[in-house]
Amino acid sequence: MTKSKSDIRERILRLLRRIKRNDVDDEIGVKGTVVAVLTRGDTGEKETHVINNIVTNDGDLYYAERAALLTTGTPISPVPTDFTDANGVPDMIMELYDGASDAPAKGNDRSNLTGLVTDSDQAMDAGYPKVNDADADNTGAGVDIVTYLVSYAKADAISATIADVILTNPSPGASENLIMHAEFSAAFAKTANDTLKVFVNHQMNGV
Repeated sequence: MTKSKSDIRERILRLLRRIKRNDVDDEIGVKGTVVAVLTRGDTGEKETHVINNIVTNDGDLYYAERAALLTTGTPISPVPTDFTDANGVPDMIMELYDGASDAPAKGNDRSNLTGLVTDSDQAMDAGYPKVNDADADNTGAGVDIVTYLVSYAKADAISATIADVILTNPSPGASENLIMHAEFSAAFAKTANDTLKVFVNHQMNGV
């Protein structure tokens, strides 16, 4: 049965109440996967890389603030601290890194990342983030899963080692907050002949 937005919001609020009481276990939380789909320009072959990702402490706060919205108009109130514009509309970018960064951790910010891949700092594709993504390439989508997507053209994000993915604020500073950080188990290359789609999926996992 398809869950309504109010159902998902109530699940998040129940989760937050349980966190406050320390009544949580390993099955509770905001969890997710990154699905990177590289299409080789010379053969058309698709190469898929899937890895779990860490939702940071600032990412937890972002989801909590969105769950506690008091209005649904424009602007919404209260506006989340990060990752939105002045009207509360999601506003963030994706960045890719070459693997010289710290390992993903809850407390990470952008200062833990080193080796930004040139032209990988891109805004979300039109229509994203969204719930229940219908893109066939996104094997991590679902009815209670929010998906973020950036599609990299051939000229973007060319690197011999794509290893890390983050979501952060636009025009980020050196210690900017992150929603998430993921590191692929094996880095992969993107040449000037390849295109790349990177999906970040977060599931609201409450009981």
